[in-house]
Amino acid sequence: MNEVQSFVFEELGIRGGIVRLRETWLQTIAQHHYGKDVRDLLGEAVAATVLLGASLKDRPRVSVQLQGDGALRLLVVQCSGELRVRAMAQRRREHTDDSLLAAGRLSVHIDTGQKNGFFQGIVPLEGDTIGECLEAYFRQSEQLPTRLILFSDDEHACGLVLQMLPGARSREEFDMACALAATLERTELVTSASTTLLRRLFAGFDIRLFAPREVAHDCRCTPKHLAGVTRMLGSEELESILLERGSVELTCEFCNRAFCYSREQIGEILRGETPAVTLH
Repeated sequence: MNEVQSFVFEELGIRGGIVRLRETWLQTIAQHHYGKDVRDLLGEAVAATVLLGASLKDRPRVSVQLQGDGALRLLVVQCSGELRVRAMAQRRREHTDDSLLAAGRLSVHIDTGQKNGFFQGIVPLEGDTIGECLEAYFRQSEQLPTRLILFSDDEHACGLVLQMLPGARSREEFDMACALAATLERTELVTSASTTLLRRLFAGFDIRLFAPREVAHDCRCTPKHLAGVTRMLGSEELESILLERGSVELTCEFCNRAFCYSREQIGEILRGETPAVTLH
């Protein structure tokens, strides 16, 4: 259960998607110790970002980022055109009792890799949930009426999206589809096959389903990438760290793993080599 399936309501100008993640979601949070509220919010953001990426032409890279003044300081989800996803969140320790989402901003970045194929939209955070914030984004930046149903827990990150496209036949029909989507329960989304669920949920609508696409976890902390990041610090900064600590340690914010380089390995990196890295 690590796939997203897109669909359209024939002749109505409404598109949608359904995503259900388990192993991919478990890998995303495996090395982190998020509290339940942060974990669930991050899972909903992962589901929403995958749905956004799967709905767009040209299979672009998509990034969703929240920065706020409340308990949640930062949330980032990145999804490649091949639907490889990684995500992280940071909570302010001093804001133990505050709501996660307060004043702040939501950014959506879309990059097709083509000339003039980069788009960035930034809007204030509006809403008490990530779904409400993204619905406000689509309303303001894209002028696309959007409904998001998102669920997440310690094992699953799931969601469903409906969007009314320009030239759609009727707002009334979109509102009806949204009302049906609102009846969806967590257990249905987790346990029912996508095709069966959509046919039952939207009975009476003519729906065309596309082939499901696999969603995988992605982290880019490969030895080559880590060596490049280390090299960017420069020889003077690296020498200063070695004198102070005896080694250079990097921590990947996405997978929360720490990697340690000895003085000998730093020398190899500065010569343009890629040494094996020690995982801490």
